[in-house]
Amino acid sequence: MKKLMRAIAVAGAAAALFGLTACNGGRSTLLGSPQKTSAFGYPESTEENFLAIKASAENFADEFTERACAAYDGGENFVVSPISVYSALAMAAECADGNTRQEILDAMNVSYELLRSDFLNLYRSVLNDTQTAKVTLSNSLWLGKGIQANESGVDALAARYGVYSYSTDFANDNKQANLAVKNFVKKQTNGLIDQNFKLSTDTFFALINTLYLKDNWARSGSELSLTDESLDFSDADGNVTKTKFMNGHYKTMRAHEGKNFTSCYTQTYAGYRLFFIVPKEGFETGDVMTSENLAEAKGADYGGIDEENKIRYNTRCVFPAFDAASDTDASTVLKEMRIDRLFDAERGADLSNICENGEKLFCPEVKHVAKLQVGRKGIEGAAVTVLPGGATSADPGEYEDVYCDFVADRAFGFVLTNGYGTTLFAGTVGSIRTHPNNKTASYIKEK
Repeated sequence: MKKLMRAIAVAGAAAALFGLTACNGGRSTLLGSPQKTSAFGYPESTEENFLAIKASAENFADEFTERACAAYDGGENFVVSPISVYSALAMAAECADGNTRQEILDAMNVSYELLRSDFLNLYRSVLNDTQTAKVTLSNSLWLGKGIQANESGVDALAARYGVYSYSTDFANDNKQANLAVKNFVKKQTNGLIDQNFKLSTDTFFALINTLYLKDNWARSGSELSLTDESLDFSDADGNVTKTKFMNGHYKTMRAHEGKNFTSCYTQTYAGYRLFFIVPKEGFETGDVMTSENLAEAKGADYGGIDEENKIRYNTRCVFPAFDAASDTDASTVLKEMRIDRLFDAERGADLSNICENGEKLFCPEVKHVAKLQVGRKGIEGAAVTVLPGGATSADPGEYEDVYCDFVADRAFGFVLTNGYGTTLFAGTVGSIRTHPNNKTASYIKEK
């Protein structure tokens, strides 16, 4: 008799609240919780294993962003959350075995041993709760009612990935199960993501990673000032929008000149860096959003001290307010990154480390939803990934101060990182709001 094809759901999202609780609305039961994680400290960020797994996450982020931006043809501002996808895949790797697991690990640029020993440190390094900033990352396992999961697999997810476990009846009460997932994601993303993921009655389990980020430009929460005059922004179609841009805060730094792009960054009060990657004349965002350029922009020397000439460069980003969003199937991108077996409906994926039911389990798609809002007060973002199927200067008086504006006045790419350099969001901006905006950083003005 032909075996029934079943789906496994794996989801990742940007989360609004630290810790997971039973959802209000829909029916689900909290089965278990991991131990409370401790705060991540700076000394840990210098340890060899943490540097190794962060490098893995960044290599994945650069390749995933390049491929996702290249595949996107929606014509609107676009954003993805590589750390959300990376976290969901980390859980999937723990659930998998054999070739299925190895393909996931290869795409993540990480060994199984390093992933198991240090993912939780990467996870902890993303969390933040300060006077101005709120960043949460959470993992959960949703089991279909009556599904017998491997106890060792569930324990490993809790201990090594901070996973909470829930039970809900996908098969017999699908509407309420999906409502529970929907409300859960909505709560964890502070209402930014509110949609039905339509997990089927064949869902055995779902892995959900949640991420949420919010921070202000200033400690007081005051708004950035605007340019005195309206500036021109050239969008991806060559149209010009005239509006006032936001004036970032001056920092002792200089913009970086790449081969086909110019980059610089502005920073929130808690240290989140928003890098602007602006194409030079003759190039477009699709030309510059490559893994090589992304790594170069994030790792560039933006130091503003010219010791030889005794000049200190003070630069601010002048940029428009913008919103970016995506709602895409990322399985095509992950297949390009050599993950095949996880999506193989004919042979099925090897997910025996979490569930052995004699069925062929596979993921039919990877639904990734992300949103980022950049305005005068600060930034706020969220994302969800669903795999259905389961510097010290010398004495200031010795230097001549030069003040520069890095202006983002044409369609640009961007990357948002935390204080440890981990990419949380990345994407492209082709159009802007017609109020408090920013100007593309394609050139530098001295004044």
